[in-house]
Amino acid sequence: MRIAVTGGTGFIGRALSTRLAREGHQVLALSRHAAKGSSRLGAGVAEDVFDAMQAPRKGLLSGCDAVVHLAGESIAARWTPEHKERVMQSRTRGTRAIAEAAVEAKSVKAFICASAVGYYGPHGAEELSENSPPGDDFLAQACVAWEAATSLAREAGLRTVSVRTGIVLHPEGGALKQMLIPFRLGTGGRLGSGKQYMSWIHRDDLLSLYLHAVRQDSIRGPMNGTAPNPVTNQEFTRALGRALHRPAVLPAPAFALKLALGEMSSMLLTGQRVLPRRALASGFSFAFPELDGALRDLLGRKAA
Repeated sequence: MRIAVTGGTGFIGRALSTRLAREGHQVLALSRHAAKGSSRLGAGVAEDVFDAMQAPRKGLLSGCDAVVHLAGESIAARWTPEHKERVMQSRTRGTRAIAEAAVEAKSVKAFICASAVGYYGPHGAEELSENSPPGDDFLAQACVAWEAATSLAREAGLRTVSVRTGIVLHPEGGALKQMLIPFRLGTGGRLGSGKQYMSWIHRDDLLSLYLHAVRQDSIRGPMNGTAPNPVTNQEFTRALGRALHRPAVLPAPAFALKLALGEMSSMLLTGQRVLPRRALASGFSFAFPELDGALRDLLGRKAA
């Protein structure tokens, strides 16, 4: 297959592009700073330009069989009104733009779009599935708008999937990379009460899940991109401490996080207990269903 990946040089997109090419697919990696036609990502991967805030060039997706849309403004910044607007616009305008290009191409059959478990809003220990309703905080509103922006592709008859992704674990980026330095220094610990749930997934499993969504014609609509065993923040910090053979006893108080991060702190202090019911029902098998095994694999050391 010929598969386009927006955000194709990012933390998830680069790994996905490389994985797809290794499995024999032709890949078009799209990003804001791509050098057209270059092969920085290896054999089988071409690059081209896509900016989520601008209309893509005509014919960009010609000949593509599927699109995996990952591009969007990072939420890992202080949530000023200006930043929140960029987050919202990059997801809605960017998704509509790439969906329009996919419809125009006439060759695209599957449109797989990233979303996030923030869709559900804070829910404590309640188990959530793809059928659970959306929340009403900023992240939930952004995810609802993000998924709604895929409607152009869906209404044109493209099989459309929204992958509601959890915390993606890999030392190359994301939350785990940020946590490694304090934990290796012995200064890591729970955030706030530690009772908030973390719906995590090993990056390799997320890549496999995207491939599964591309291949399985029966999958449509939302699909949770999380491991089947979410844990509380306290359980996560203890597991990370075990994997690194370091203590995890210095908590970050909620008030300090709120002072330092403002509204963004809500993302760290609240959580969702999300289960990947649609992925499991469709026959997907997780290589890393348990956190200890995932961290051992990622960090290359045996947990005590």
